[in-house]
Amino acid sequence: MKRNRTINILAFFMMVLVVQAQELKVPKPYHFYNYNSLGLRMGAVYSTISLQPSVSDITPETSYSAGLVYIFSNKKYVGLQIELLYSQRKWKETFVDGTATTDLKFLEIPLMTNINLGNERLKYIINLGTYVSFKLDKSLKMNIPYENPYFQSIKDRQERNSDFGLLVGGAIRYISHVGIFQLDARYAYGFQKIYNEEATGLKFSNMSGINLALIYTINFSKK
Repeated sequence: MKRNRTINILAFFMMVLVVQAQELKVPKPYHFYNYNSLGLRMGAVYSTISLQPSVSDITPETSYSAGLVYIFSNKKYVGLQIELLYSQRKWKETFVDGTATTDLKFLEIPLMTNINLGNERLKYIINLGTYVSFKLDKSLKMNIPYENPYFQSIKDRQERNSDFGLLVGGAIRYISHVGIFQLDARYAYGFQKIYNEEATGLKFSNMSGINLALIYTINFSKK
């Protein structure tokens, strides 16, 4: 009896070892909605500003943005995307006798919800979120004469040190064996009046822009 019991126990443990070995041979299925990824973002910004009352024709200018991206999701249809970017806002004001170009540099922190559509490796993303930015620097190029009635007021403008606003956009994301690639497009609208109304006489001074970028991240979630 004891011998039979010992044989049964050994047989049981052998069976357990065989099952465990088979499980190790078969890889666990990878869920293509499981992101925990960090990477880089580089893109172009087509930005402008709305100034009221208007004293010139305003033309949007192209600049750039670049920085870090973190993407997280453990749900099939919803994820989170947060970024830390160096970003520019640039526009040109045209007068009869010349132009003035304003170039603002910001440290920008966008935070967005990813709504994920699509199956397996290819995803279609709807981005909704917000951003906050902090001014780092400014450059102003003026080629209008001193006699222009707006010369001094443009030269004396002082922007606020921060901005915040709304983000809405979309993206195409592909999950490969070497990382996650994403083509990202978004529209940003600033809620902050960048100029003080009492100091400048500008009732509205809200910035906006279209951003197109490429994102590459490495996914650290493999299970």
